Amino acid sequence: MSEESSDGTVDPDPNGSAEAPAALVLGGGGARAAYQTGVLHYVGEAFPDASMPLMTGVSAGSINAAHLAADPGPWKARTARLVRYWEGLTADDVFAPRSPWAIARSMLWGRPSKTQTLLDTAPLRAYLDRRLPTDDAGRLTGVADNLEAGRLQGLAISTSNYATLQTVTWVQGCSMHDWERPNRVGRRARLGLDHVMASTALPMVFPAVRLDDAWYGDGGLRMLDPLAPAVHLGADRLFVVSTRYERSQAEANRSARTPAYPSLFQMMGILANVLMLDVLEHDAAVLRRINRLVRKLRPGKHEPLRPIDLLVLRPSVDLGALAGDYQMDLGGAMGTLLSSVQWRTDPPPDWWSMLLFQPDYLDRLLEIGYNDARLQHDRIEAFFAREPVDQSASVFFRS
Repeated sequence: MSEESSDGTVDPDPNGSAEAPAALVLGGGGARAAYQTGVLHYVGEAFPDASMPLMTGVSAGSINAAHLAADPGPWKARTARLVRYWEGLTADDVFAPRSPWAIARSMLWGRPSKTQTLLDTAPLRAYLDRRLPTDDAGRLTGVADNLEAGRLQGLAISTSNYATLQTVTWVQGCSMHDWERPNRVGRRARLGLDHVMASTALPMVFPAVRLDDAWYGDGGLRMLDPLAPAVHLGADRLFVVSTRYERSQAEANRSARTPAYPSLFQMMGILANVLMLDVLEHDAAVLRRINRLVRKLRPGKHEPLRPIDLLVLRPSVDLGALAGDYQMDLGGAMGTLLSSVQWRTDPPPDWWSMLLFQPDYLDRLLEIGYNDARLQHDRIEAFFAREPVDQSASVFFRS
């Protein structure tokens, strides 16, 4: 059995296997993280004994990673419970809109504060507090329990420090030292709800969260290497679930013809994609190129470099465009927010999809994720069998 120190570090089991573990890597995307859950639901059913003892999450992916890392059950039961958490989730469970007049008054006559963001995420914190086992200090007790029992080796949650503009990855578990690289650092910590809330705090939209002596926000803001935390934790295989749709060139050419001037919401959608989705794809492409280079070197000539097996699953349909089918079904917190910005006359699908915590849309993403993973069964099976994964199928081919 592993032994955990006071800072959350776990010394490796001396009787355990020296084989490097696999890591689950979950990126951002707001409500699109329901797609990740659908993928993991299939993996749990088809591969109930799957082992991914390292987990990393950023932005909305940190919520899913925290759920899985804190759940004491076997893999299949964990993923099934995660699906139930997403089923029936609504915008009112995630955020409450602030009054535009209250925001303006605070910005003009008040000091900088949490009230100057568009949305209040107190409902999300309350929802997570009900779903995740925590102590009085808000720390995730389920993570510590799973580390102690050997069901988990490490959880990493990434945030952005607003003062230093660095990406700070908070790690519980694994016998590791803090790391420092240009614009990104790793720190050991007892993870809690504050770390998860900070990782999901999109600037100007969600309020920042104070950790130690600084304010933190969404981990995707400055994260140029989203796969790096898993590698730092010692993984040699990465199971990555992206929420970004890979357009064909024909689709890109069709969308390139835009006679109208790009709207504010269009530009917000582009910015959201850059911050949350595009960087992961770039990092995966870089890792594949490094793998090809390392494998060409003669044995013994590439220490300490090692190839990292990579499996990337991504949507077979454009989740942003799909959200447009739900744009008229407004209500609750979402309806209050979007009625103030004339949403109906200028729909921005990408931006909309990240805040669309609407049960019918989320159910559709769960279904798409499940079916996409089912179609990639052979690649998933090869990954868990430690066999070479077919990288030519890393995108879905459409007829």
